[in-house]
Amino acid sequence: MSKKLKRTNLFSKDIASLLYAYGDSPQPLVETVQCVDELVSSYLSDICTSAYKCAQTVNRTKIKVEDFKFVLRNDPVKLGRAEELIMMNKVIADARKQFNNLEGKSMKRTTQNDDELEDIREEDGEDASLNAGSAPEPVKRGRKPKKKKTNAAAKA
Repeated sequence: MSKKLKRTNLFSKDIASLLYAYGDSPQPLVETVQCVDELVSSYLSDICTSAYKCAQTVNRTKIKVEDFKFVLRNDPVKLGRAEELIMMNKVIADARKQFNNLEGKSMKRTTQNDDELEDIREEDGEDASLNAGSAPEPVKRGRKPKKKKTNAAAKA
């Protein structure tokens, strides 16, 4: 265990909810929550200290994800969960990038379409200010309707 930490109660609300989820009363004792909070805080402090020492052995001052993986290497359950969370973090970051990129492209496309419509109106001699309040007619996109075969074409 690490050195005694100040009683900060960092996770008290979360721990109270977890205790209730695992079968404790809806309002667990304050002493119980404080005890579990101290255990969690000291465990996290130990893990971070070990990861820092691991980074120092490689002459680094910053801790990397690999340092935490190295510290958790003897506990396959915790290591697997950590790798799963790292992978999900990457997936979420990639999805966020794609969403931001698509959002920017669609905004550019709509502004270009509005500018093009104004240019077309001016070329046709229409006053752009008269039609500014009205919405442009929607452009139908998609497949053209299929031509029906006649009996003569079907027989040939």
